[in-house]
Parts: sequence; structure tokens; C-alpha cells
Amino acid sequence: MNLIPTTSAPLARVKNGARALGGPAITLWVVFALLGLLICADGKGEKGGKNDKKDKPAAPETIADLEKDLKAPRPETRKSAVKKLADLNSRESWTLVMQALADPDGQVADEAEVALGRARDPHVVRELCERGGLASNDEWIALRAAEVLGRIEVPFDARALLRCATPQGGELARTALWSIERQARAKRPLTAPQVGNFSDQVIVKLRDIANGSGLGDVRGAALLALIPLEAFVAHDVAVAALKERDEAVRCAGVVAAGSFSEQECLTLSKIALEDPSERVRVAAIQNLARQKSRAAMLALIDRLEHEERSRLRYEILSSLREMSGEDHGFDVAAWRACAQNLQGAVSTGDPRDRAATLGDTHVSLAGLNLLSDRVAFLIDLSGSMWDTLAGERTRKEVVDAMLRSCLEALPHEAEFNLFPYTRDPIPWEKHLVRATSENVSRAATWFERCHQRGPGNVYDAILLALSDPEVDTLVILTDGKPTGGHRWHLELMVELLLERNRFRQVAFDSILVETPKPFRRTWSDLAERTGGRSVAVEDLAAVGSAQDPRKPPK
Repeated sequence: MNLIPTTSAPLARVKNGARALGGPAITLWVVFALLGLLICADGKGEKGGKNDKKDKPAAPETIADLEKDLKAPRPETRKSAVKKLADLNSRESWTLVMQALADPDGQVADEAEVALGRARDPHVVRELCERGGLASNDEWIALRAAEVLGRIEVPFDARALLRCATPQGGELARTALWSIERQARAKRPLTAPQVGNFSDQVIVKLRDIANGSGLGDVRGAALLALIPLEAFVAHDVAVAALKERDEAVRCAGVVAAGSFSEQECLTLSKIALEDPSERVRVAAIQNLARQKSRAAMLALIDRLEHEERSRLRYEILSSLREMSGEDHGFDVAAWRACAQNLQGAVSTGDPRDRAATLGDTHVSLAGLNLLSDRVAFLIDLSGSMWDTLAGERTRKEVVDAMLRSCLEALPHEAEFNLFPYTRDPIPWEKHLVRATSENVSRAATWFERCHQRGPGNVYDAILLALSDPEVDTLVILTDGKPTGGHRWHLELMVELLLERNRFRQVAFDSILVETPKPFRRTWSDLAERTGGRSVAVEDLAAVGSAQDPRKPPK
């Protein structure tokens, strides 16, 4: 039997050569061996066929594949599955995304929360309003669903949000009211089945909450939600709020006054400049700064002459610079002369220019000039802080020295607290303390001995620092990338913190150590929108070496 095709000249030569080596058995063995080599060399054999299959694009992942990935042990895999399911944009895929709201890892649940704002399927949105969302027994699922419903672009049963808006409902109530406000500002109708437009009933409920005796920040949220729905009702509620005992309610009244006519806003804001609460005065300063008129400028100058709080003095100074394009420091007489020469609304300053150019307070941390005398320091102790820099010092050791130098430069009348954080915040004290020599030494030594490590849960550290009503500025030293806790998604976090801060009016300063540019932009946005500043540090060791160790006398 001839095993080699007679039409192939190369293979015939192989047969003849093999026969010359010996008997028929050897001939067959050699022929098959050489035949295999020739076929592999030509790329036509079975092995080549397998490689060809590997070069083909992989089949797209099915919903079943992604559902399996949602149960994977690694949160990064689950997060990726959420993104892909959202891109599939089907009822089945959105249902799985909604289930991911319950994921125990914050980065997965945040990804699901952000994605669900794009859902358009009425069935999925209805489930968000019911047991799968707002009516869930899991408080985090309900809270996430309440926030998502502020971004949904299809009609849904507004009664679901209204049921959550109870006077004593805390964060869930406030978030539900914020979502009603966002829907109203987007001019989307608030509807209910068999009722149609539900706005009239919503207005009555919001007015009752704002005028009631519930939590201050919930009442304030109800007032701000009223403005885009019924401005006349909101006007009367806001005027009454300015006389309330609760600081948050008064602050909400001043914020609401920013939507009034220019003259009425001017009148009410000038009165609020004398309020005993710093947060109310900050809101009034911001209202007047937006007017950019001579009358508003003169009101700010008058307040500058009497304001005692450091951060508010710098807030006024920044506003005057932005309104006039000039800089006279704290020279009240020069500012009054400037205001008299102001012709119309003039603004040549840059509202983003909030760096150390406002003046040297002789107190700084990692290149950021401190402007407050009521400050909480939040310091990220996640993995990057323990990397070794030049000179065999870790970033933590560099920050140890810089923080001690900063604290020692604080004036005695200033107050401060420390909040290093990893998976959880680690507060030094329960509230602000005076910057006495004893407290400064005790705080610096405590921080130097702090060696906790773990992921960086900045969101919970911020909330804990904000719980002290005396804090007016946060100084956050971080690598800029949240890595722990219930909140990971930085853009979502910024919006949530801005909502939380509306009736606190705290400035967010940030020191970003070797932070990627996209994260820098987000932190800068948070700083700008809260009256704070953000600086980027590429070489922490160099900044630490350059920090002047000499301190002015207290």
C-alpha cells in the first residue's frame, strides 16, 4: 500500500530516502515522522488549526456569564460585570445591576448605583421604588435607590420618595428630598398612578416638613426642594426659616434667599451677616459675592471690619478680590475706596484662584497655607503612606514631621483635631481642642505613634469630622484614590458630600500626594464648590524639606 501521494514530489523524495535507510518498518516510521514535520512547517496541521482558533475574537460574554461574575470572590471582577451588564441595557441585565446594590464591597455597589441612573425600563425603575430599592430592609440599598431616583429620566411613582421623606428620617429622608429637588429642577413631572401630576400633593408635604419640628437638615432639604416646584410658597417658608432657632434651618433659609430678587437677597443676606452661627454667615457671604454689586461689596467690607473667625475673614477677602479684581488685603479703608469707584457689576478675579495668594498665615501643611482657626486634619494612612522615599524615610515619617511643625505654628486660640484613617477613621479627640503647647505636643506624639494600615475610607472620615459642629475647614492629605468603606466612586462621593454640606458650609481643602490627574480634577471641583483649595504634591520629601522650621511667636 502506497502511503505517500504520488502527486507530491517532496514527499516522494522522503519515501525514497527512508527506504534507503533500512527495512519497511523503518521506512514507515521515518516517513510519518518527516511527514509530521513538513505539515507543521507548512502551518497546515492540527496544531496550526488550534492556533488559528485562538486568534479568533472571543465570543461576547452572555448575561449568564456576567451573572456568574457577579458572584466572583474578587470585587474587581464583580465591578467589571456590573459595567458590562449596564452596557447590555436589557431588562434582565438591569435587574442584575440592581441586585448588585446589595454587594458588600463599596466599589461594586457604587458602580451599580451610578449605572442605574441610566436605566430606562419602567419595570426596573418601578422595582427601584419598591422592595428591590426604597422599600428594602437594607438601609444602604434604600439609601442608594433614593439617590438614583434623583437622576432617573423616565416617569416613576413619586409617592415612593415622598414616603421616605419623614421629618425624623435622617439621611434617607434628606436624600429622598434631594432627589425630589433634582427631578423638579430638571423639569420632570412628579407623577403617581391613577393620579397623574402629583406636584400639588408634593408641595403640601414639603411645606409641612419645612415648617414642622423635625430634624434641621431634613427641614432645610424640604425647603430647597420647594423652590423649583413653587417659588411663592418657598419664599414664605424661607423668610420664616431665617428666624428659627436651628442653625441648619436658618442656613437653608439664607441659601434659599439666593434665589430671590437681587434687592431682597441683598437685604436678607446683610441681616444674616450678623447671625451668631458661622455657617449662616458663610451662606450670606456667598449670596453677596454672587451679586457683584457695590451695595453687596460694601456689606462684605463692613462685615470684614468686625468678623473674628479666620476662615470667614479669608472667605470675604476672596469674594472682594473676585468682585473687584483688586487686592487690598485686610485694609478696610482701601476696600471702601475701591467700592466707591466700582462702576456696575465688575468681576475680573478668578474664583478658582484660592491658593496661598490670599496671604501668609505662617501656618502650612505640605505647601498648603492654612486659613482656618477651626480645622480638622484628615490624613490617609492607606498603603502608599508607608512607601519608602529617598533617605530611607517613609511618607508617614515625612508627614509626621510636617504635621508637628504645622501644629506648633497654630496660634493658641485656634482649635484643631486629627482624623487619620484606614478602613475606619481614627479620631484623636471627640471634638476640637485648643492649640495649647500641651495639646499640640500630645497630638503630634499620638500621630507619630499611629501605625494602623489598611484601605483608605475617606468618606466615613469626612462624615465623622463634619459631625463636630465647630469644625469649619477640613484639610485632607491623601493620595486621592478612595479604597475602602461604603463609598468608592469619587464623582458620586463629591455630589453626596456637597449635598451633605449645604447646611454646614465647611470648606474642603485637599493636599494630593502623587495623585493621577483625573482624580486631581475631581478633588479640585470639591474644593472649589465648598470654598476650599486643592494643591498637588509630586515630591513629598522635597516639600517636607522646604517647609520652614522657624515659627513666629504665638
